[in-house]
Amino acid sequence: MLSLVRGGPKVLLLESSRIEELRNYFIQEKGAEAYNPSDVFENAGEDHTILFIIDKIKEAVDFDEADNGILINEEPDVILCNMLNDKKIDLVSRSRIATRIIVLRAMGDLERVVRDISGDYQCIVGSPLDIIKSSDEKGTLVVVTEKPLHRNISYKKDIYEKGLLINEKYKPLIRSLRSRALKYLNNGIGNKDWYELEIRIYDKYGEYDLHYTRLINIMESLEIGIILGASWGKDYPRPMMAIEIYRVRFFTYYDPIYIKKLLMGLEFLEDGTRIVDYDLFYKRKKLYWAETVEKDIKERHLIAAKYRKEILSRLNEEEINKMYEIENNILATRK
Repeated sequence: MLSLVRGGPKVLLLESSRIEELRNYFIQEKGAEAYNPSDVFENAGEDHTILFIIDKIKEAVDFDEADNGILINEEPDVILCNMLNDKKIDLVSRSRIATRIIVLRAMGDLERVVRDISGDYQCIVGSPLDIIKSSDEKGTLVVVTEKPLHRNISYKKDIYEKGLLINEKYKPLIRSLRSRALKYLNNGIGNKDWYELEIRIYDKYGEYDLHYTRLINIMESLEIGIILGASWGKDYPRPMMAIEIYRVRFFTYYDPIYIKKLLMGLEFLEDGTRIVDYDLFYKRKKLYWAETVEKDIKERHLIAAKYRKEILSRLNEEEINKMYEIENNILATRK
């Protein structure tokens, strides 16, 4: 639900005297994409490898010396294995994997987060891109961002200006950081309290699977909390009247009233149709929509419309399409 640590793209340097031939092999036969060296990181995700083909590998490599960066959705070992099987390995005279990258999610005082990490590990602090360019495969670069980790991260706009070159191998370090990531997040936001909340889903048409899937998809996309569990239960809106509900318990550092507003944004569609009840409880107390009234918005449907727009503004195109698809499936059950 709340991803705090993930890997960055791998960087593979290839030395070749037949640069054009090798580049064409990757683009034409392997479906790779070429970018300007300064832009290739902007389009790279965790599963990508960035290839830089240059005529001479130096100890410190300036990626701008390459004509372009090549982005391919494969691991470096698979790339080299394919080259061997395709009889293209003779196009390469030398190869090197650049410093591996770990991306850490934090919020608030990022300078404090960097300082906390540097206190826990032996490291060098500096510009992330300078570290990548100047370092060999020894050590691991940790970069810090406030952006959600399930999307590509812009290394120009989304990464904090200070990165850490930590003198540890990638796999042991990422395991270690995962055990400490929540501490860094809490320190960055000033050790604010976390809230344990419960969402109770009710739908008189009984389409709980669709509503639960939609809710979880949105929570994951917005990264607003950590799911603790989900189970069936009963609610009693009136004495002696029991209704079936589905309960979702989660931790969040967002204020419960803000979560209530987001849930209202999910209860209503753009045309005002209400498709589900999402009741929110904090410390066993139900939060009512009247508690979400804002200075300039006092009507329920207007508050819902505002926060539906906010939700949509924070989703990418694929996530929006998935949300609309589920909502159409919900509406189809009512015909």
